[in-house]
Amino acid sequence: MSRLFLFLLAFSLGFVAAIPIGGSQVEMAKRAMHGHLGAAAAVILGSVTSDAAYGAVALFGFAPLLDAPWVLATLNAAGAVILWVLAVLTFRASRRPPELDGADSALRRGHWSYLTGFSLAATNPQMVLSWLLAVTLAKHLGLASPFPAGDKALFIAAGVLGLGSYLALLGVLVYRLKHFIPLTAVARVYGWLAYTLVALSGLFVYGAVRFLVAAP
Repeated sequence: MSRLFLFLLAFSLGFVAAIPIGGSQVEMAKRAMHGHLGAAAAVILGSVTSDAAYGAVALFGFAPLLDAPWVLATLNAAGAVILWVLAVLTFRASRRPPELDGADSALRRGHWSYLTGFSLAATNPQMVLSWLLAVTLAKHLGLASPFPAGDKALFIAAGVLGLGSYLALLGVLVYRLKHFIPLTAVARVYGWLAYTLVALSGLFVYGAVRFLVAAP
């Protein structure tokens, strides 16, 4: 029974953690809006793969390099660059928004979609802190004391399942509503998404500068 509660806690935390808008949500929504559910799913898969890797780092301690400020600064800088590139591409699309369900849209490319989701999540080392906070909560509730390897694996699996479930739910919702979105509104939505990506990149720039200053 305790493992069931542990699973439900991790699932809930993963679901809630995915709600704040981020680069993965933006890129997934763009693909779902154009009817490319396979590509949207690839973004989600890339994001949860990266999230699972950070979960393993946090719970099993596989990557002491993440303690190095220069590594964290590099990851944050890479994240900012990726978001800038995506923002430019999204802003260009807002000038000439593609037709919904466009068969020739570059957004339908599954391998690039997976790499987009993976890289956006991989350049966010703060995910390790999120995992550690989740484990702390589980321990306070008496669900992770002790915390053997099997329970850790279950916790990671439930967390990424919660994250993926929210993203999938959001993608289906956007896909269902796309027929009610006129093409003129698509241009405005793309413009908002571009500015959102730029705003998110500011967090990465701040992180890069903060860790760079802390580096010896």
